[in-house]
Amino acid sequence: MQKTIILFIFGTLIILMMTPVAPFALSSNEEGYSIFHETMVDMTWQEVEKAAKEGAIILLPTAVIEEHGPHMGCGVDTYLAYQTCKLARRELESRGIKTLIAPPFYWGINRTTHVFPGTFTVRQETMKALLEDILKSLKSWGFKRVYSINWHYDGGHISTLFQTIRNAQESVGINTYFVLSEEDVRRYGLKGDEPFIVVHKSPPGEVELQEYLDLHAGGGETGIMAAHFPDQVDLELTRSLKPTQLTYRDVGKWVTDAKKVTPLGYFGDPASLKINEAKEYHEAFCIMIVDAIENGLKTNK
Repeated sequence: MQKTIILFIFGTLIILMMTPVAPFALSSNEEGYSIFHETMVDMTWQEVEKAAKEGAIILLPTAVIEEHGPHMGCGVDTYLAYQTCKLARRELESRGIKTLIAPPFYWGINRTTHVFPGTFTVRQETMKALLEDILKSLKSWGFKRVYSINWHYDGGHISTLFQTIRNAQESVGINTYFVLSEEDVRRYGLKGDEPFIVVHKSPPGEVELQEYLDLHAGGGETGIMAAHFPDQVDLELTRSLKPTQLTYRDVGKWVTDAKKVTPLGYFGDPASLKINEAKEYHEAFCIMIVDAIENGLKTNK
């Protein structure tokens, strides 16, 4: 009896070993198996060293982990900062500009949505110290130019990025820049010629005034996520959500008490998403970023 059992187990193992096994599905999404796909994280140290010697520039995705309504996870900003860098890197490489993507930075500041579970926020000094250490690492490996591609617009987060990037040019000795649109230049009261910024054109639609704002986890942001990371969006739930119908007058209230003004965590109209249009808008946005970086390199910025 014991011999029979042993022979049965051995035979079963042989059959299993001979049976073809399908490879694990890395992702249903063609964009890659993880948020490190196409970044320097998946390179060997020798490849990183070689890229630095070849004069590669660095794209640094900056974002946060923050609630984005009941229809999406908390990683939206990080996913989209990363995806923007990935599309920009491909276009830069096609233009002969050697480019690497640093691992996404997501330990930022959330002064508005921090009241929702799942939203992390750090102290300003923590964010500044971490960013500065990241830039020091890049500098120590021989990289000379870093471009911050940001996808989070909390005032405290933005001001900390501005301060850190501006100071790093002197304290770290690395050419680092915040890439932002013409509309953002006006929004933050900048002139546009500051030495720590690279300015790109505002895509069509970014400056159009509308009665009701689509500010956070609304149709635009949800559409871009659905285009690039469909498994991160609950489309059935999305299409059932009602618009918040909030205006510029409500922004101050929202910043002060987000959970009262937007109890479900979104500010806009997620159900109005148009996936193809959102994808085209985002791709145009990325091309404008690349144009600005390329022009900046020609003018030594």
